[in-house]
Amino acid sequence: MHVSEEIVEQILSRLPPKSLMRFKCVCTLWCNLIKSPSFVAKHLSNSLRASSSSSVSILFKHTVEKKVENNDHAETGDDVETLLSSLYLCNEIDDDFDDLVAEVLRVPPPMNQIIRSSDLRIAGHCDGITCLKIFVGNVVLCNPAIKEFKLLPKSCLLLPNDNDEYKYLDCELRYYTEFLGFGYDPKGKDYKVVRFEVYEESCYWFRAEVYTLGSNSWREVETEYTYREFFVMSGYCDEQMFFEGIYYWQVYGDVGRCILSFDMGDEIFNVISIPWEEIPDEYHVRLGEWKEAIALISCPTVPVVPQSFDIWVMNNSGNVKGSWTKCLTIGPMEGVEIPLLYAPLVFWKSDELLMVAEDGRVVSYNLEKQTVKYLPIHFVGDYFHTQAVAYVNSIVSINGGNKLEGIDNTDFYGINALGDGRLRAV
Repeated sequence: MHVSEEIVEQILSRLPPKSLMRFKCVCTLWCNLIKSPSFVAKHLSNSLRASSSSSVSILFKHTVEKKVENNDHAETGDDVETLLSSLYLCNEIDDDFDDLVAEVLRVPPPMNQIIRSSDLRIAGHCDGITCLKIFVGNVVLCNPAIKEFKLLPKSCLLLPNDNDEYKYLDCELRYYTEFLGFGYDPKGKDYKVVRFEVYEESCYWFRAEVYTLGSNSWREVETEYTYREFFVMSGYCDEQMFFEGIYYWQVYGDVGRCILSFDMGDEIFNVISIPWEEIPDEYHVRLGEWKEAIALISCPTVPVVPQSFDIWVMNNSGNVKGSWTKCLTIGPMEGVEIPLLYAPLVFWKSDELLMVAEDGRVVSYNLEKQTVKYLPIHFVGDYFHTQAVAYVNSIVSINGGNKLEGIDNTDFYGINALGDGRLRAV
């Protein structure tokens, strides 16, 4: 029986990445087909369509108790570890998730060196590629589906050059933080990582750079915040996202708590206001995607009973920055079967929101039925460091490998901390 190449391609383009990686060994024809850009694009298109209609994968960053044979770790405080775990959810599942098994993503070293949850952050995802921030200054791209990893080149912005403009900055730095974002540039047709950094000597300085996967290099980009005082401080690690060519961070800026956006194509930053005047003082907000729109989920900083959450959607009409509409109030949630819920994580369906329960377990809350289902994911410690992103399984390559070498796990990535708290270049 003869099967045409077109039918073979159609069948293969609907298979999961793990199967395709094995099928590359079947013959040279299949190997070349699976690696071809047109096939990769077709497979990605099918995966995106499936994620919006039938299934989705969730990547969690969470802390768990270490499994040890004795209690020696309790004396050192090394009793928890940070994991990246993936979970496959099917939209047709109506029963409990009892049969689901979380798969731990085995990132090569230095995952076994990470003690503090803040040493690892998910800094964006797009088309099956996830961007990770490890320690300070280390940026790693990975495709969990094909187990491919890539450590990006080091930044030139981590410490200013010793010249007249910045002659004092490398003498005493009392403050430093970095923000990362990852996404696809539809104009340049390339994947980009944006990094902006804030550091201080007598005032705050803001500098930004962009990495492109095609060139495998960084370049500095000018912004309206460069060379002038601009105070910006991070919020919690999950208050960031990529959506339709633009990356968003929730930050504390010189205009108060706001959203800072970066257009991957135009490479321009913008400040977007948050409707704080309509949000209760005791509430905080989280960024998310809901029904193909940018959304804010406002919820009490300290959980109260009965529980309720509001969903705000950004208006796109007229390009009015910071224009929001409150579309939905979730709750009040009551009943003996509803646990005390802390942090909303991510929508995996329009009516299913993943949240962290009081006991550290992750639940899926149905907005219409007001019911919860427990997932086989849990965490210990501060729930604000827990992250969850919905991603697609793709075979998009990042030109990496299955090993990571050159990760710097010093306190400040090329900078030594002095006894008095100052930072000096090495």
